[in-house]
Amino acid sequence: MGKTLKISVILFLISFIFSSLIFATKIEPEKLQRDFEFIITLLKEAYIDPNGLVKNPEFTELVDDVRRKLNKPMDSFEFFKAVSPIFHYLNDYHCSIELPISNDSQIFPMTLYVIDNNIYVVFSLVEDVPIKSKVLAIDGIPSAQIIKEFEQYTITKDNSSRKEHEISRYINLIPTFWNKKSVEIEFEYNGSIKRKNIKAITMKEYRRKVQESKKSKLPYEFERKGNIGILRIGSFEIKGNLFVDFREFLNKVFRENKDMTDLVVDIRRNFGGKPQSVIEVLGHFVNKELSVKRRVKVKNSKYNIQALAGIGVRYDTNTEGKVIEATYSWVIPPRSPVFNGRVWVLIDNGIASAAITFVDIVQSHGIGRIIGERPIYSSHFTMGGINHYLPNAKIYVYIPAAITSYSSPNRIVPDYELTITTEERLERLTGVSDPVLEKVIKIIKNK
Repeated sequence: MGKTLKISVILFLISFIFSSLIFATKIEPEKLQRDFEFIITLLKEAYIDPNGLVKNPEFTELVDDVRRKLNKPMDSFEFFKAVSPIFHYLNDYHCSIELPISNDSQIFPMTLYVIDNNIYVVFSLVEDVPIKSKVLAIDGIPSAQIIKEFEQYTITKDNSSRKEHEISRYINLIPTFWNKKSVEIEFEYNGSIKRKNIKAITMKEYRRKVQESKKSKLPYEFERKGNIGILRIGSFEIKGNLFVDFREFLNKVFRENKDMTDLVVDIRRNFGGKPQSVIEVLGHFVNKELSVKRRVKVKNSKYNIQALAGIGVRYDTNTEGKVIEATYSWVIPPRSPVFNGRVWVLIDNGIASAAITFVDIVQSHGIGRIIGERPIYSSHFTMGGINHYLPNAKIYVYIPAAITSYSSPNRIVPDYELTITTEERLERLTGVSDPVLEKVIKIIKNK
């Protein structure tokens, strides 16, 4: 199995494993409404609201529409579906509501992925449905219509690999969304159109089968192609014991590959994670301590005490709602062994959050060169919120309290900009080959 596919599979699994339990028990409308009003209070009083959308009449109309829908008993999953359009409207990939799924949630025994407004099979536990199959319809509903249906649950509107990842996650949960044990999939493969009845399996069973097939792997790995090393980091969401392993993994890579002339850090479809993971990687690229200035704005609110403390400010009831500005620095100490060769960072259009920060620092401080698609998102993004628990729906909402930026709020422009085709994306996601990486290696060898 290709290395990229292994990373894709484990990232899907990680996103499922840490989701909370879904409760099928119906919740009384009054309780649902209390949870919803708490969400609206948080958005008005705690959310940094970088685009001022919460004050728009359109937002008020949307809130009223959701209120009307909460007039009947719902379970947590139905509540999620009713409320999600609020977060979709805000178009902030850090402002979100938890998807209430559990080990017993129903999922396809395969991975479907949206690429350029089409649905493809990129991983399959079903022998009769090969990878690279193009899904034309599910239960007679055309793929384009299905993609459109699930867009309302996304927290991003921009067309990017991040949005594709979001929609793909929901499409793989169609058995849960549609409450069906099986569906008919119409697909095209090698010019032939076929139909296949697909029985859903539980997420617990799916994880077990993937593990048995030995097709799951950590979200980071390394390989050599001659004098060029490829360090793949599928996510910076690395914490706990896994972070300790990641640190040792990096130490081993740079200790055992001192003869590398070039290193490609592949962070395509990396949508962010922990700042410490970014600092850990960057430490191997600097010979002396690097201080990176960071501008941040935090909304003064009783809900944002933790975020305020992060910039050395106490919550003040006299300035409730005021936006407080501060500047402080990230300190990146050198980590041995330091790599002194050429650094190349391979990106796509959907990298976000900590991944954007990583690229911004690499480019603005002359650490390396950026190659790939131009990112949709800039280094100016929300952060610093906390998870707020909804006691009746038994799920969390994450409300950003702050907004930050680094060298420039403008979008990053790659040093070498590439156009990536649908076929190239599909080849990589299925693990068949990686044509874009092959292009990058040719560019490096010619420099």
